[in-house]
Amino acid sequence: MTIFNRLAKVIQPSRNNFLRKIGTKHQSGILTRWLLLLFFSELPASPLFSAGQDSTTYPFSLGIRPQYGFIIIHSKDIVPVKNSYPFGLSLEMSWHLNSKKAFEQCLCFPRIGISSTLWDYDNTDILGRGINSIFFIEPFYGINNKVSFSFRAGAGLAYANKPYDEITNPQNLSYSTRFSFALLVAANMNFRLSKKMMLSISANYNHISNGGMKQPNKGINYPTAGIGVDYYLRKPSFEKFPRTDWRQQSRKRDRFLISAFGTTRDVEIDGEEKTYPAGGFNLRFSRQVSRVNAVGGGLEVMADWSIKAKVEETGQSTDYFLAGLLLGNDFLLGQFLFGQQFGVYVYHPHVNNADFFQRYFLDYFFTKNISGGIGLKAHGHVADFLDFRIGFVF
Repeated sequence: MTIFNRLAKVIQPSRNNFLRKIGTKHQSGILTRWLLLLFFSELPASPLFSAGQDSTTYPFSLGIRPQYGFIIIHSKDIVPVKNSYPFGLSLEMSWHLNSKKAFEQCLCFPRIGISSTLWDYDNTDILGRGINSIFFIEPFYGINNKVSFSFRAGAGLAYANKPYDEITNPQNLSYSTRFSFALLVAANMNFRLSKKMMLSISANYNHISNGGMKQPNKGINYPTAGIGVDYYLRKPSFEKFPRTDWRQQSRKRDRFLISAFGTTRDVEIDGEEKTYPAGGFNLRFSRQVSRVNAVGGGLEVMADWSIKAKVEETGQSTDYFLAGLLLGNDFLLGQFLFGQQFGVYVYHPHVNNADFFQRYFLDYFFTKNISGGIGLKAHGHVADFLDFRIGFVF
């Protein structure tokens, strides 16, 4: 019996009790409970917590990744930080899914993990330093070859120590809260150095924003290049499963989806900062066109009470509804769905200088029909808000 199996017998009862508590009695925030339930519900499939046979365990790895990049100056308001070149050092742990079921989802072997990165934004007086912790999913193609390719998408939380302050730090219009949300997309080329070690070269796009909950909030958008090393605690094994026809999968090719989303937004009214709710519905139809892609379009309708509060001061109409039409693509990665949509407003009486918007979201399907996740709405490079969402598939 391995040390992992011994640990499993000790941890499993505690884990089950922990899940019951956070699912019922624990009074922490909704996001915290959702993330904990999602993460710990996956642990039985990992090599650290599986007491089953070796063939059912997933290879576990630790990684380190330095990276270096630049900040995109997408607004004249952030010109003071134009000569900033962020440097980050990431520490990671991940589980590489090597089952037949995982392979059939994408004809690849994805891995899931957590990455924590210490950031020096190269402008300590204005932007300061920070740390991002991100949950990611990363499909690998050609993992049995000496050279393989992978793509990563992730979301999580960010902490930065120099938020905007009217007196002490008026030039930082990028973020105004110490805690924000972090998003990541990346492409990687991986080189097998040994049976347990892998070198990777990555191109990354990083974004942090408080989701529009407090202003100013221009966000930080910074591409980086990185190099990293992953070490597997046990030699990973990836069986060459036969290719299957994705059209024979049980997943519906045509789907109607409805998502309800909500968030809060801070605005300054009469010199006082106040918090208002915002939320709505996203209705869309999608058709699966390949093993990992679905395309479609839909309608989004929302209400933003912060708009109502602002326009009441001017004596204008207090209409605070918005509506837009959307076209987009969904990446289908097992129980995860990473969506990207491009939208055009058909009704927006109080949104100035913005006729178009983008939508990004990461959903996890708890069942075939019910999902939960997070979404980001943006106008160009500027994040408008980040929301929490729950969806249903017809």
